[in-house]
Amino acid sequence: MLFSPQTSIEKLTKAFVRLLMGSLSFFLIHVGYGQTQALLTVKEAEFRNRWTGQQEDREVTPQYFLPDGGLSEKNTTDESQVEASNTWVDSIDTAAKNIHSGMRFGPIDFSLGLNTGWQYSSQNSLGQSNDSTSSTSLFAATSLGVNYSREIGLWKVDLGYSVGYTYYFNPDYTAAGQDNQRNPLAMTSSLGLGYNTGRLSLNLNAAASSGNGYDIVSGTNNVQTNVSTSLSGQYTFSETVSAGSAISINYSKSADAQVAAGEAGQPDSNNLTSSASVFTDYLLSPKTNVRFVLSAGQDLQQLQFSGSQGRRYFDSMLQFTYQLAPKFSVSAGAGAGYVVDQDIPDPSYVGLRPVYNLSVNYTPTEKTFFKLNFGMQGADIRPNFSLVGGWNAREKTRLTASVYQNQGFSSLSPDQYNITRGFLTTVSQRLVKGFDLSLSGGWEQSLYVGLSEKPEAGAIQGPADYFLTNASLSWRIREWLGWQNSCMLTTGQGNSSQLSTTISSSFNLTF
Repeated sequence: MLFSPQTSIEKLTKAFVRLLMGSLSFFLIHVGYGQTQALLTVKEAEFRNRWTGQQEDREVTPQYFLPDGGLSEKNTTDESQVEASNTWVDSIDTAAKNIHSGMRFGPIDFSLGLNTGWQYSSQNSLGQSNDSTSSTSLFAATSLGVNYSREIGLWKVDLGYSVGYTYYFNPDYTAAGQDNQRNPLAMTSSLGLGYNTGRLSLNLNAAASSGNGYDIVSGTNNVQTNVSTSLSGQYTFSETVSAGSAISINYSKSADAQVAAGEAGQPDSNNLTSSASVFTDYLLSPKTNVRFVLSAGQDLQQLQFSGSQGRRYFDSMLQFTYQLAPKFSVSAGAGAGYVVDQDIPDPSYVGLRPVYNLSVNYTPTEKTFFKLNFGMQGADIRPNFSLVGGWNAREKTRLTASVYQNQGFSSLSPDQYNITRGFLTTVSQRLVKGFDLSLSGGWEQSLYVGLSEKPEAGAIQGPADYFLTNASLSWRIREWLGWQNSCMLTTGQGNSSQLSTTISSSFNLTF
């Protein structure tokens, strides 16, 4: 058969659209049904801001709340600085490189971080003002990361694990928590396993995290554990027809909430969400795809000393995706769903109802991007949405902003949903070589909606809204050594009406 450029272009276009469909199926399972959020939220940014080391369990826009705003590239060496350095500095650079090289064993890569510095906080973890003896502390932090990545024939494997620990030398300094939470410990891990034959693709993804921090929804310091896993597969029957399925399970636990003396204790909360779907794709044209999907899932919650509640759903949807341009796609779908509540008296948000979604992905240039997701599916009682955009104005100037709304069982009371909406924005600027300035801000509001027509008297209401701002100035002295300074202003902790200020300065070694 003679080579036909037109036929080849059509095949490449169809292959690209089919790849896009696979990405949309992942979005449908993991975001459309409110199981996990790929977008960083204010709640997560605040909870994790004292964690040290890499966070392997998720990928988020790097600019948010990093001292250098994500401007520094990995494994970049300032050669001119090395040449101008004294002999003893050259020797240290060489030793640091040797240490890093010695931590690589084929496809396994170890990384080590050692940080030491000083921190000030105007409040302790219960929202009370600190006095002069407990407002500051020297600290030391260490972190270890392990990564494994390899392609073996049709298989691709990615593994990641990280652990970080911070120790405050002042025993009266309790800004990061009291008792066993005073010195934050955090661990994250991830697993990615893929198999692709051209016609058949299988993907297994899993992530886990455990650590302590300040939870803005409950207004307390607590310990949170999250585990998520998903398995998806797709088989291509012809150039126009393919089918697939996916399942996902997510577990989260909030425990050991620290409350001020005289306040009611908060129960441990366990949440389990699961979903499964099957879908069929038909490629109407190189730019248009039609998908029919059937989905079912269940959200469960159990609070300490109380029974469990749940919401079960069944959805069917017809979805159209149109590729307007190579970097511009629009997807819209609509259908019907049915929701049943379990052990919730006089349920309000049940029965037959419409389901829908809309997503837009637009990347007009290499320096800008725009993503919109909006929909109501699964066990949702209000629409979920996320809007994120970014602009790399110059090589060393970045701007990113996002707006979102998501929901799930409240960790405070039974028969109650927590709906959170907020925004995040960051501006990062390289001032001079080695010096980076990053300014970030965010706000999040929490709504507590009863699922029963006759809600329990005295249902717990957490803090209504929360804001934070952060300014960071970092100096990359060497590839292995940095000096980081940050100032963070937040609404405050616990029931305190006073603003909370946290200032830190540290030297960070990375190998």
